Amino acid sequence: MTSTLGRPVRHTPSEDDGIDSERFRILIAAAARVPAVTIAFVATVVVITMVVANSDLTGIYAAIAGTWLALHQVTLTIDDTSLGVLPLLPTGLIVWQAARASATAVDSTIDHTEQNLTLQDAARIVVATLAGPMIVTVIALVVMQDAAGVLPVTTPNAAAALAWVTGLYLLAAVLGIGSRTWRVVCGRYEVPEWLVLSVRPAVRALLSMFAMGGVLTLVGMALSWTTMGDLLERGGGVVGVLGLTVMSVLYLPNVFLGASSILAGSTVQFGDVRLSLFEASGGDLPALPVLAAIPAGPALAFWPVMLAVPATVGALAGRFVAHRVLQAQADGLPVRSSDASLTLLAAAAQTGVAIALLTWAAGGPLGIFGIVGSNWWLTGVLVFAWVGLLGLITAQLLMWREGKFAAAQAAEEEYDDNEGEFDDLDGDDGDDWDDEVKAIEGPGSDTADDGEETADPEDAQDPATDDEIPDDEAPEDEVLEARDTDGEAEDSDDPNVIDAEVVDLDDDASDAHEEVEEKRGKDGD
Repeated sequence: MTSTLGRPVRHTPSEDDGIDSERFRILIAAAARVPAVTIAFVATVVVITMVVANSDLTGIYAAIAGTWLALHQVTLTIDDTSLGVLPLLPTGLIVWQAARASATAVDSTIDHTEQNLTLQDAARIVVATLAGPMIVTVIALVVMQDAAGVLPVTTPNAAAALAWVTGLYLLAAVLGIGSRTWRVVCGRYEVPEWLVLSVRPAVRALLSMFAMGGVLTLVGMALSWTTMGDLLERGGGVVGVLGLTVMSVLYLPNVFLGASSILAGSTVQFGDVRLSLFEASGGDLPALPVLAAIPAGPALAFWPVMLAVPATVGALAGRFVAHRVLQAQADGLPVRSSDASLTLLAAAAQTGVAIALLTWAAGGPLGIFGIVGSNWWLTGVLVFAWVGLLGLITAQLLMWREGKFAAAQAAEEEYDDNEGEFDDLDGDDGDDWDDEVKAIEGPGSDTADDGEETADPEDAQDPATDDEIPDDEAPEDEVLEARDTDGEAEDSDDPNVIDAEVVDLDDDASDAHEEVEEKRGKDGD
């Protein structure tokens, strides 16, 4: 059986792939864990809040049901006031917990069956992850419909509620199962390696934009500390201050995303208030302390300088992509240098789509304030442009520099390998050249290794002659014998040979020279 987890098959799976008791228990845990914990927590908070506020417990079930729907971003209408801007922090925590439950179900299934995860098991885990929350959502819609007859609430749109719950838990199931299998699944379906490499740069760019939006928000809150204090005092006591503080914390991700949109160059609208790096118009805002970070206006001249933030994020993404591609090439993966551009563009597209969806989820209608939130599609396009353009330039420059460095290193290695050949061309102190000269001129040549004169032929034949007998005392018969042994000079017609020998003779040996000439004449005859 093919593994979706890349683990070796421990034994051949049985033909009966039905749901036994242990598998059923695993699926029930995946379906009920997150909804049960969430409902228990929501019920506790609602009861405590109503008791502290000395409120009647008549609408407690409607409050629990409405809170469940609000946690899943379902728009609520209370007393003809639409509340579509819902906090993202609890929604994110629920999705994270559901993803962990799916991953745990995958591990438990593998441990129980002692075989690799199959597509059928994966589908069962996805269905179980969706089933529990869907059942609770249907119950919540029924409760809200029943409460609408006695309380000032309106039944939410059932289709929208089911769509939100299905989308969130489907995302959680994909993240949970994919965290265990995505690498092997990509290999099975032959997903291009440059597309696989684009996931991590996209996540890093998204988190970077979100973090920089958080920094901008915290700076704005620090500059508006007095306004925040005034808003907290409106709580009217410890309970009120605590409630405003908790609500501000829950809405922090929404504000961070709005700040990220502003940094990218988009515009945030809060009723009549419009805010960007190029304009800031004041207006009424809800009495929520976290909103004190929004400046009253007008826009300052240095605000456009903050466009360097998304540019820097894009450049860092390009640097990371270049590093990933080079590392993949070093690991032997089928990645070309030209794939760096595809990897970067894919990462930029993923970042743009993700931040556009999050920005859209963070906004919505808010009663008398109208539509609240950022221009989500413009935010996605701008983030894609910043990451794609600056990242592409940075990645190409780094790949070009690495290519030049690799070429220089290859040339240096080639030079080192051929160093011996270059040394032969230089002559290596003239040894090879002198050998050639010696071979041409013969053993009687005057050329020496270092440019010095060689010994006379007489010395070559009998090196001990000069040391034992001076030239002026040399017997004539020994001189004649030395000359006779040189066959080349004896048969040579070149007069220079004889003249050279005459120059080498001393004046005191002239008689010996005449004898030599007579002897050579006789030999010639």
